[in-house]
Amino acid sequence: MVAGVWLKCKKTGSTASKDLRIAMGDHVKKLNLGYFNSHNLGYLINILTMDITDFEQAITHNIPDLLKVLVLSVYLLLITFFINFKLAIIQIIVVLLTIPILKVGGEKLEKIGVEKKTVSAKLISTIIEYISGIEVFKSFGVIGDKFERLEKGFRDLKKYSIKLELAAVPYVLLFQIIIDLLFPILLLLAVRFFMNGELEAKMLVGFIVLSLTLTNVIRNFSASYSITRYLFLSVAKISDTLNYPIISYKDEDFNFSSYDINFEDVDFSYTEDRKVLKNINFTAKNNEITALVGKSGSGKSTVMSLIARFWDTTKGSIKIGGKDIKEVNPDSLLKNISMVFQDVYLINDTIYENIRIGNLNASREEIMNAAKIANCHDFISKLPKGYDTYIGEEGSTLSGGEKQRISIARALLKNSPIILLDEATASLDADSEHEIKMAINELIKDKTVIIIAHRLNTIKDANKIIVMDDGKIIESGNHEKLMNDKGTYYSMFTAMEKAKEFSI
Repeated sequence: MVAGVWLKCKKTGSTASKDLRIAMGDHVKKLNLGYFNSHNLGYLINILTMDITDFEQAITHNIPDLLKVLVLSVYLLLITFFINFKLAIIQIIVVLLTIPILKVGGEKLEKIGVEKKTVSAKLISTIIEYISGIEVFKSFGVIGDKFERLEKGFRDLKKYSIKLELAAVPYVLLFQIIIDLLFPILLLLAVRFFMNGELEAKMLVGFIVLSLTLTNVIRNFSASYSITRYLFLSVAKISDTLNYPIISYKDEDFNFSSYDINFEDVDFSYTEDRKVLKNINFTAKNNEITALVGKSGSGKSTVMSLIARFWDTTKGSIKIGGKDIKEVNPDSLLKNISMVFQDVYLINDTIYENIRIGNLNASREEIMNAAKIANCHDFISKLPKGYDTYIGEEGSTLSGGEKQRISIARALLKNSPIILLDEATASLDADSEHEIKMAINELIKDKTVIIIAHRLNTIKDANKIIVMDDGKIIESGNHEKLMNDKGTYYSMFTAMEKAKEFSI
């Protein structure tokens, strides 16, 4: 029977941890980017791996152990009542004396446990940073400094691990002393009761056996209790993440009637004291290119993020086809958007699979056609395994321009009605940039295109150019109008043209 209960707990813990990982993954994808900006990568990895493993450990082993100890203790005390009421009362009093020790000790260990978990999360982030940036660190001659930081992380983790163990010592010792004194005290009292005729010989023997068993059971309870409290720190972290507000929506699915994008009195702040967008109003029409220009930090990329609902507006609304995107399922919204980021992310798989992310149902011919349009088919074909070439983590075996073109091919393959290009040509040479521009022009029929570019000559043909500065729209119009206005755009464009004369 005991074995059956243990196996059931084991199965329950494994199933619960699997379900929890799935639930966490589903929840994380619905969080806005604020969560990821306020929690380091090590913290998130810890939750999805070690903390959920701790949760499984608690359900599978520690909670059943605690329940077993509690049930057995109550059972033994009840039997003691039948043997001798006075001895049972003394046992209960001694056991109650240990509760404050467990409580105070548990709180102390919990506090240090939180510190240890924080140090552990920082260490994981440091390891990831060290491995990911090792090429840059070497090139700048700071690899030694970064390794010292890594070593410090290991030392800090060791320090808090020892601190946690040492903090437990006085409470464990005091607990053990009280429990170890319990048996001889009870034995002396039991013998006295026997000598006085209050206890029969067979009852004395039974009581001695019960007392020894109870002492061992309570001693085991101390260890299980301390471990369980530490493990439940992980449960608290998991709970905090699951309770973090998600991006809300109303409709389960939605088909837009048109794909005009309207910004209506939009404000946005990352924090209360950091207002990034201020009273943004514009319309990006279907079958047109709308370009966003401005200096770094003017709010261009934030506009893109708001359209994709990576964040929600602080004030105002964004509508697609007249529908407020806050009322649309984020998954349904993103099905209608192809996005090329400034920082390209590629998975550690083949080039074929990286492009195929754009449309998992695409044929090989369609994937190759998207690559041709994005001007990456030729360099892919020259690789030893062509499209089946593995590219390493984050595309480490490819140049910046090659990664950018694969990312563009992926967006082209998705063939969504809305295309967001954030610095899409930033890593391309002039010839490739021209070819990509031509490919995008062929792609935009019946589509809404919003593009960010520092090279203003690449967006001269845009239907609308929006000039941003300090989170506000300061100018708007096509290239000809803005040049005639001789405002900020004119100054930026003429300065860029003059710079070409001095290019090496």
